[in-house]
Amino acid sequence: MTLKPIYIAAAALLCACLAATVTTTRAQDADFAERLRTTSAATRSIECDFTLTRTMSIMASDVISEGRFYYLHDAGISLEFTQPAGDLITMGRERFRIVSVGRASTVKVESNPMLRQLQRMLTACMTGDVDMLRQGAELAFADEGATFVVTITPTDRRARGMVRLITLTFEKQNMSLTTLRMEEASGDVSQYRFFDKRFNGEIDPSRFDVR
Repeated sequence: MTLKPIYIAAAALLCACLAATVTTTRAQDADFAERLRTTSAATRSIECDFTLTRTMSIMASDVISEGRFYYLHDAGISLEFTQPAGDLITMGRERFRIVSVGRASTVKVESNPMLRQLQRMLTACMTGDVDMLRQGAELAFADEGATFVVTITPTDRRARGMVRLITLTFEKQNMSLTTLRMEEASGDVSQYRFFDKRFNGEIDPSRFDVR
């Protein structure tokens, strides 16, 4: 299973309807938004480990990948895989670069609405832009004690045809994204888990160059 179809499917990127989908009060929504904006304003970079677990109807067991995640404000996002080694997805401002099994491809973000939505969603999480998360989607918030859970239901017809539901879980202590779960229209599920985070360290901006 190569990375390119995994990411294209997941992006059309970034769960079943549980109690977390129940909309909270306006005060709780505002509390989440303010916490996220305040924390994100002080965050210039994030580096952490991640896992990607894919549950697919055509596979007898889950497909698990892992690697290192990098975010640099005003530069981009990069997921660099150690398993499978050498695979990569880098999100620049205008293009995505995907490396899978030694083959590289570049995709214009604007030409693919699903990739655009994934970029928008991850960027909004890192920058604290809740209004960006609302674009083309309905949101529901839940306060679960140690975490905030945000459920995103796409309203765009093309996005809805591929992504049914997205669930984001934020650690309340530092408002960082811990899991991103996407349920596709097919029923397949992609779940990213982010851990061992390091904030505001030095990251080379060239890591996000997409040409």
